[in-house]
Amino acid sequence: MESFNNIRVLELGRVFSGPLCGMVLADIGAEVIKVEKLEIGDESRQFGTHTAGGQSCYFNSLNRNKKSITLDLKDPKHKAILKNLVVKSDVLVHNWLQESLDKLGFSYEEVKKMNPSLIYCAISGYGYNSAFRNQPSQDIIAQSVSGLMSLTGEPDGLPMKTGIPVVDYATGLYAAFAIMSALYMREKTGEGQLVHTSLLETALAITSFESSLFLSTDINPVRKGNRHPSICPYNVYRTRDGLVTVAIANQDMWIRFCGALGLEVLKNKDEFKTNKLRLKNQDILEPILEATIIGFTTEEIMEALKAARVSCTRVNSIKEAFDSAEVKELDMVLNLGPEGAVSVVGQPFHLEKVAEKEAAPPPTLGQHNEEILEEL
Repeated sequence: MESFNNIRVLELGRVFSGPLCGMVLADIGAEVIKVEKLEIGDESRQFGTHTAGGQSCYFNSLNRNKKSITLDLKDPKHKAILKNLVVKSDVLVHNWLQESLDKLGFSYEEVKKMNPSLIYCAISGYGYNSAFRNQPSQDIIAQSVSGLMSLTGEPDGLPMKTGIPVVDYATGLYAAFAIMSALYMREKTGEGQLVHTSLLETALAITSFESSLFLSTDINPVRKGNRHPSICPYNVYRTRDGLVTVAIANQDMWIRFCGALGLEVLKNKDEFKTNKLRLKNQDILEPILEATIIGFTTEEIMEALKAARVSCTRVNSIKEAFDSAEVKELDMVLNLGPEGAVSVVGQPFHLEKVAEKEAAPPPTLGQHNEEILEEL
């Protein structure tokens, strides 16, 4: 894409939220220079046990379309290089502990003196102005502190983190959105500004209706497994040979669902007539549905429910997902680098009037040192 091709971003990003933010901006055309520690780099380069193209699959998933420069910010010469880059950039985004950058002379106040038009985005664990701002945090910590983890898992089991670091992911997206908003404002005022967000703020935001329930009624939400707290039926069910997910989005779909499974008697029962009644009597309804659905194979029930325009699907593994017709239709797999050695999932959005550029593979550590230093 070329919509941001005149925007330069300095990404002091580590592991997930910062690098994801940088990658989103790179995907829409920004020049993203990833500033990494000398010799070590972003520690996620060493995460996990699997590599592709000589780098960890974890790192590859978050760092396409970027340039990498390695600096030791305790070295005055290297610090001068970063200052030069700050002067010539539009955005600086980081997810370091803020006190670490402050001590090195790259606080927002200092950077603003170098470049008043710069957008400075700080991603923290607990909040830029929080008394806890200098405490380290990770996705699982934010899920724990926020109560998000208490909502995930079976009712009689342990709280569970989400299968992917959803707080990290959403924080990176919020940060990118805020940066874009600040850049739009700069177009009108010419002024830069401080943008900040945190894992904890994001985690609280995505507890969504469950937090609204508590704040409005003082009712403390609890884990419900795959059941939905506000919609019924909405669950994963065993079939004769696997699993199927069913999500009844409205009353008309409930009626079609009952007809497709030969359960017309349920739609007229007083205890199941409305969504509120079905939620209230869920412990009665669910065993009936489980006993019915397990009599079908997955293909049989999928055919019946899809013919009735009921939201349903089999439960795929990652392999099965990428083998599925639905995912293949989207053409989201990018094969990057020599002989396509690095495979990643591409961007999940498209702009009609902006051509999508050919994606570049994640940079090797310090790959663009010479290019960037020569320009400076």
